Amino acid sequence: TKRTTMRVSVLVLAGLSSAVAFAPCLPSAGPAHRAALSLRMASTSVGKTAQVPAGERLVTKVDGEDVLVINDKNTVYAISPKCPHLGLPMKSGEISDDGSGPCITCKFHNSKFKLADGKATEWTEGVMGIPGTKMLGTISGMIGGKAYSPATVYDIAVTDGEIFVDTSKTGKSGASTVAAV
Repeated sequence: TKRTTMRVSVLVLAGLSSAVAFAPCLPSAGPAHRAALSLRMASTSVGKTAQVPAGERLVTKVDGEDVLVINDKNTVYAISPKCPHLGLPMKSGEISDDGSGPCITCKFHNSKFKLADGKATEWTEGVMGIPGTKMLGTISGMIGGKAYSPATVYDIAVTDGEIFVDTSKTGKSGASTVAAV
C-alpha cells in the first residue's frame, strides 16, 4: 500500500522565515505535480478562473491583505487595490496596454502601474480624469507616497482552473488562465 507522507517546508524570503507550508508528497506524483501541490499549500485560493473571466476583476482578502485580481486577456494578475500615491482605491481603474504590457490607471490622479511588476509608468498626470488638470496632478504628486512608487503586486498561479495568490511574494504577477496542452 502506498502511503501519503507529509513534508514540512519552511519558506524563506529575503532571509526571513515567512511561512510554514505542509505539502503532501504522493509517491506516485511527478515533480511538476509535487511543485503544484507545494504552491497550493503556500498560497491561498481566491476562486476559479470561471469566476473571473477575461475583462473582469475580483476584490478579495488574502492573509489579511486586500487583493485585486484582474483577468486581462486570459492572464490573471494580483495587485493591491490601493494606489501607492495616497492609498485611494484602484479597483475600478481603467486597464490599458500601450504595447509594453497591461497597466491599471488610478482614476483619482491618473497614476498608471504595470500589472506584471507594479512599476509606475505615469505619476499624478491629472485629477479625476478631467482635461487640463495636469498642473493640479503635478502638485498633488508632491504629497503622499514617494513619486513613482510601485504598486504592490503579488505572486499568482493557476492550477486546474483554480487561482492561487501568495501575498508573501511580491514584485511579479501574471499567470495564464488557459490550460497548457
